[in-house]
Amino acid sequence: MSDTEAAGTKAAAVYDPNAIFDENGPIDPWFVADAVQALMRAHHLRSPEKQAAQQRHYQCALIAVGATHPRDPIEVLISVQALSAYQAACACWRIGMNSDDPGKDRIRHISAAATAARTFDTMLRALERRQAKPLAVPVGRPEARTWVEGGREDAVNGIAERIYRADAVEVAVAKRARPPKPAVDPAFTWSAADLAIADAMMERERIAKENEGLDIANTEGILPGGGMILPEDATPQQEAYMARRLKLMYQREYEENLRNGIKKYPKIRGIRPGDLIP
Repeated sequence: MSDTEAAGTKAAAVYDPNAIFDENGPIDPWFVADAVQALMRAHHLRSPEKQAAQQRHYQCALIAVGATHPRDPIEVLISVQALSAYQAACACWRIGMNSDDPGKDRIRHISAAATAARTFDTMLRALERRQAKPLAVPVGRPEARTWVEGGREDAVNGIAERIYRADAVEVAVAKRARPPKPAVDPAFTWSAADLAIADAMMERERIAKENEGLDIANTEGILPGGGMILPEDATPQQEAYMARRLKLMYQREYEENLRNGIKKYPKIRGIRPGDLIP
């Protein structure tokens, strides 16, 4: 082995790209922990994936930060921003390429993914330009120093565990701040007669609300179910009543579409004399 190869092997053995995550690393560990926490929160925090898969994403993100070899806090921030853009691009690619709607939403997500990918490239280029120049003080990579007592053998797992503990505390505090759920009395039960009375009262209230503001007493042709056959020459009261019924019909159709995952507005259909307005 030549002297050059031996020197390269020795440098590779000494240099650890994950040293920045160590509690005794070359950069203030509290600063690194805060920057990495921002990177972790740029992931999908409510992902349907299993916990093991989510932990793998977090570990890969930390390995990528170490691979950018940040030498000071500013370069840590640039690295975090670059990888956040990468994660945003991945999320948008997934939505755009797997969307069931081939229309504008899919194109919009693909466009956003391409923009985030360009941002990732721009941030990496900025980091490379900065690292092309030596640091003013000291020249080269700063020496490690003791920030806090103690240390970890696995730096990547150490920083991930600290971030996980911080998030767990925030979730616990948020849960305690929520108002308690009202207690349910198990001894109280509804009889069939009670349910029938309640249903009748709710139906009367619904009909009254639907007909609010209409002159029902002077409106002819209202069917027992509430509908009306469109006459040739409708009176003003009939026109107002049918307009209300059509509005309610389209409103119910739109709500039903939303429950089925359809976000488009119902198509307005033409009517003519003799049609039933439900």
